[in-house]
Amino acid sequence: MSVLDASVPVFRYFEEISAIPRPSRGEDAVNDYLEAFAAARGLPCRRDEAKNLLITRPASPGRENEPPILFQSHSDMVYLDPPAPLKLRVEEGWVSAENSTLGADDGAGTALMLALLDDPELSRPPLECLFTAAEEVGMQGVLHLGKDMFTAKRMVNLDGMGETETCVTSSGSRRMVLHFPVSFSESLLPCYLLTLGGLLGGHSGAEIGKGRANSIQMGFRVLYRLLERGADIRVIRIAAGSRENAIPSDFRVLFASSAPLNLLEAAARQVLEEQRALYKNEPDLFLTLEETERVNTAMIPEDSGALISMGYLLPTGPQVPSPELDIPLVSLNLGVLEQTESEVQFRMSIRSPLQGQREEVSRQVEAVSSIFGGFLTLESDYPGWPYRPDSPLREALRRVLAEEGKELKELSLHVGLEAGIFSSLCPEMDIITYGPIEEDCHTRRERMDLESLRRSCGVLARLLALI
Repeated sequence: MSVLDASVPVFRYFEEISAIPRPSRGEDAVNDYLEAFAAARGLPCRRDEAKNLLITRPASPGRENEPPILFQSHSDMVYLDPPAPLKLRVEEGWVSAENSTLGADDGAGTALMLALLDDPELSRPPLECLFTAAEEVGMQGVLHLGKDMFTAKRMVNLDGMGETETCVTSSGSRRMVLHFPVSFSESLLPCYLLTLGGLLGGHSGAEIGKGRANSIQMGFRVLYRLLERGADIRVIRIAAGSRENAIPSDFRVLFASSAPLNLLEAAARQVLEEQRALYKNEPDLFLTLEETERVNTAMIPEDSGALISMGYLLPTGPQVPSPELDIPLVSLNLGVLEQTESEVQFRMSIRSPLQGQREEVSRQVEAVSSIFGGFLTLESDYPGWPYRPDSPLREALRRVLAEEGKELKELSLHVGLEAGIFSSLCPEMDIITYGPIEEDCHTRRERMDLESLRRSCGVLARLLALI
């Protein structure tokens, strides 16, 4: 039984793709769905080796000689748990998913394109709809996109949100992994589990300038304070976060120590109160420390101490404010902390529209890590999207909204957008972003305004009729 009103095409398509797990690099199932959609309507469809997929639709009668337009969204979404079909719910006009991210980023864009492709009354120039893969893990799909996958030189990126907003520039992003090799030896010491959580988290581009706490940074502050108090800390297992592009909200570390429990608790409580005073916008912050069953191996003391000191010194959060805009010019997000048999990995995202600044922060991280024996590997580095003052497509969107008595707001964002890669592939490309009202992407609180999604579909239809 449908949760959303299936008589509204964009709602129906959003619900259908919500039932298909579509993790980054695991887009095969949703691509199969898209191919079946195209085949049922006799629309040309093409899938490349990077799992990007293109569906085209010819122009409506009389518009065959007009230049084509490209609509684009990414088909993957962020999961905080193992990928599974989403259980949608609607409360007061907002759709969300039960105990999960919603994937409106960018399921909304995917549903909008399907609704436009399926509209028999739509007035349109030649239409190219591109569904890109692995956007949430460094835009891997579009980075491997060939120029032969599209012909248009004007584009609507549907990874925007806000309904009356469009982005005019975006940040580039560099994703790196800091590798810290570790060795283990026998331990007969008592063991303790320290858990930190309740933080707001959020998108590492959209929310990193809002003063939200990073659980990895906070967790290492606690561990460093324990060392400072004279506790011998031997880490056994350590983990935090889920995605490089999400501010982590949790931190867990199992460690061995001969220090008395009251000393450990006192130091942890002191740091907790200091952090609560610093982050007053994090009301649900909690920290627990409990004794557990003993484990017979732990990191050697030298490696454990070096790991804690390095984690304490690593930068994270906004690094340089923009001199012109109310956003960071440069930021670094320590997003994931995970452990293998032989090393601890810090997965991070550095954002800036300036490539030189992304490289500068990389050097700072490398300098800190090298002191303690760590090293960096680069996973991806994609360009920013420079501002273009003359955009006929942006002016057309402004006119469509003005006809409804609404004013278009131009945004300069600290997030990375696939628009930056398209701009580098085709510098003359005229690009706008658009999408419905969404909140708290990449968190379990993520939700989308359903009527905004419906209205957005209408705005795009009128835009196609106007251009």
